[in-house]
Amino acid sequence: MSLAAQLNTINATELLDVYRQLKAEARQDPHINPVARLASELFLALEADAASIDDLERLGRKLNDVSFEERARAFHTRRSGAPEIADALSRLAGQGFEAFRAAVEGAATGVVFTAHPTFALGSAKRALIARLPAVKDEAGLEQWRAELAALADKGIDDITLRYEHDHVRIAIANAQSALRHLNQAILKTAREHFPQEWTTLTPDPISVASWVGYDLDGRSDIRWSETIRIRIAEKAEQLRRYADEMGEISKTRPEAELGGMHETLLNAAACAEKQAAAFNGNLEDPNVVVKAANLLTADETGRLVTLAPIIEALTTKIDAALDDETKTALMLLRAEMQAFGLGLARIHLRVNASQVRSALRADLGLDPDTGFMGRSALDIAAQKTTAAKKRMVNFGSVFLEKMTARRQLMLCAQILKHVDSETPIRFLIAECEAPATVMGAIYLARLYGVDHKLDISPLFETPQALESGGRFLERLLREPEYKDYVTRRGRMSIQLGFSDSGRFMGQCAAGLAVERLQVLFARALAESGMTHIEALIFNTHGESMGRGAHQSGFTERLNHLATPWVHSRFGKDNIRLSTECSFQGGEGFVHFQTTALASETLTLLFTHSTANYEADLSDRYYADINYSWDFYRGLKSWQEALFNRDDYRQALSGFALRFLYKTGSRQTKRAKSGGFDLSALRAIPHNAILQQLGVPVNVSGGFGFAAGREADRLVEHIKGSERMRELSALAAKARALTDLSVLRAYAMLYAPDYWSSLAVAIGRGKRADSYERAQQALGAAEISAAYHRLTDYLSQDLRRFDAILSADGLPEFDNQPVDGDRMCVLHALRQALMAKAVSLISGAPPFSRRHDINHRDLITMTLEWRLSDAIDQLKIIFPAKSSRSDEFSDLREKVDNREFEGGAYPEIHTDIIEPLQRISDTSHTITQAIANHYGAFG
Repeated sequence: MSLAAQLNTINATELLDVYRQLKAEARQDPHINPVARLASELFLALEADAASIDDLERLGRKLNDVSFEERARAFHTRRSGAPEIADALSRLAGQGFEAFRAAVEGAATGVVFTAHPTFALGSAKRALIARLPAVKDEAGLEQWRAELAALADKGIDDITLRYEHDHVRIAIANAQSALRHLNQAILKTAREHFPQEWTTLTPDPISVASWVGYDLDGRSDIRWSETIRIRIAEKAEQLRRYADEMGEISKTRPEAELGGMHETLLNAAACAEKQAAAFNGNLEDPNVVVKAANLLTADETGRLVTLAPIIEALTTKIDAALDDETKTALMLLRAEMQAFGLGLARIHLRVNASQVRSALRADLGLDPDTGFMGRSALDIAAQKTTAAKKRMVNFGSVFLEKMTARRQLMLCAQILKHVDSETPIRFLIAECEAPATVMGAIYLARLYGVDHKLDISPLFETPQALESGGRFLERLLREPEYKDYVTRRGRMSIQLGFSDSGRFMGQCAAGLAVERLQVLFARALAESGMTHIEALIFNTHGESMGRGAHQSGFTERLNHLATPWVHSRFGKDNIRLSTECSFQGGEGFVHFQTTALASETLTLLFTHSTANYEADLSDRYYADINYSWDFYRGLKSWQEALFNRDDYRQALSGFALRFLYKTGSRQTKRAKSGGFDLSALRAIPHNAILQQLGVPVNVSGGFGFAAGREADRLVEHIKGSERMRELSALAAKARALTDLSVLRAYAMLYAPDYWSSLAVAIGRGKRADSYERAQQALGAAEISAAYHRLTDYLSQDLRRFDAILSADGLPEFDNQPVDGDRMCVLHALRQALMAKAVSLISGAPPFSRRHDINHRDLITMTLEWRLSDAIDQLKIIFPAKSSRSDEFSDLREKVDNREFEGGAYPEIHTDIIEPLQRISDTSHTITQAIANHYGAFG
């Protein structure tokens, strides 16, 4: 029986079997592409009415549900194996009280909640991932699967900044609850092991921060008024939380006598709520600004800008409490107040280096584009910093200021004066490649009187920044004014990112470059005599295989960000290291979807941060560093060459870009003039497109080329190095999810000769004419040729990588199998639907020239997969109902089908527009299903 004859009854498993049969045939005949063959058969079945779009939608939904369940299972599997927190704490306690205090009070690790376009799954599906039942719970699984099937696959949430902030608040609330459980375990252990000293502890094991609502890098949609409103609203929410906890203590332990403090917190929360509401108005109106500002800055009864008196009062009550349970309850509250201050979390304000340079143009007399790179620029900035005199600002200053960096620092001043005077603020500078930019930011911070509470942190993310970052840090640490600044702060903060570096130089090369820069950071601190301060490294993960950065276990995820070698390098010079990492958007927030998940996550982070790290001198990656860096340079060189290829740019700028849909509140591309500039495409969509084409080569590519003629040496390198095994495991997983037959199949779909062959096979009639129109619209086959060239290029490298992966003695890199066949079937379903959409549009009836578009334009739109635009245009050209037919509704002479009167085209809607909309919806379902294989939300 032919596939066409089965499609209305075939299930997903049977369709997979059909594909596997085609794949077996392809092994015997290299002319057969199993993906393209299946796609073509599905398309022809649709054309012959032997199958319907609904049939393909049903199959796509089922495959999506299966891949989603596997994704959820993999999420929990990767988090398994967390040590018991009691065991970890007992081990720490065995080292003595002072060592225990340092471990639990020093926040050696931290969580930073970030957003951006990583919400491809709606919140309902994220909740389902969090509560996936165990495999042995058959009844629970059936219920779970029923809930999954009931969800609309196209039910993507409307992502706005406020949506992102609402969800980050949920994640932070769960993180705070989990942190309370962790602190409780810390105090319990301390009480058992150190009965005389335990009440002197104020646990602060893990920091929690957020930049949602505060990050202005690459976006202009967050106004200063929204930032201040969010900050005050967070203050009000946190005050309510403190009040609730204090109220609970008062109920259960009335002897604590907290009534006065409880009332103070409630009054302060009410005051902050009024202030936040005032900043929710039209802040473009100076009168509204004045009213809101006066309310915030007034010395109103109940207003709190510091918790210091309450914390001091709690300490007194802790000392006076007669029983340990009361002491513990009060100590937990004190710890939270100390950690979070008057906010839900620490905040990270982020701007771009160009914004800082522009703000400094007049003050430093340097050209923003070139002047900051010279040797004298840092000296000029340092001199200005030394001479800086504090300027008073108000909200009128903020309103009138046009320079983003200055305005953000003015906001810092206003937050510290009128919202929370104690809690430090992080000031992140993206794309920072000149030390003078950091020194200039310190000058501005001093100018506005915030340098005492501001940790200014450069972001090293571009290849240039990563490679020259060591010299950057050395130069900064030779500047006395900078050393004084970080000494006063007690820490030196830097941010390292995998996203942009990963798209320019590949994720694996980026990981090696990041590790090198971290080691150079330790060396620079030691050589400058700055071992007495804390080194704080914030890693923002990357877009390798979803936002998790590494597809093995959670330990590997954290080791990918800061390797054991890095930890041991800081330990060698007794430099206190604190490592923060981002939990971004959907993938990140699901780790904090429930309090239970949040507790598990914090346990994993805490136990990892307090482990003993010793350098493994026998690790071949570090012992044979000359070969290792030859490999790095080869890997980086291949990835950079790929990025600069014209066919690669065409693949990422064409129809595949429209497979994605808006998944975050930030724009997909940076604003740049001229044609499509691949460097302007942000990392998340860049890598998501590669995944949607079945070729995540920003991770899997380059290993074969870098090995060169010494493949055996690379194999031995991997065998003899834990570092190389973890790196290779990441690339191997990406390779398992790479199928060049998918890319080649898209090339065949866009080949004019495919459509002309269809026309010839039919001979004559409307369908033959529509195929010929598609062939003509494709022109000279540039897209198809580019895809074929790119596939040929990739195949040379991947073939060599396959030989390396199949070498004897290499470990099994991943215990989570990849169903590449299912992914290929999903691509075939999508390609069949794409071909059907082209056929439908090409077969649309002719229309008048009064419309500012012709038939060829509509076909081109569809080929570019601008399907929504094409549907909108068809609705204008062919309205379902005449706009004037109601004017004649009172005519006594009636007709049977009034909708056909006066230029209405209901049949076009039934036969073309509605099927196109179903194709568009099903395409989104398939996008989700494919993303599930990579664990990606972007």
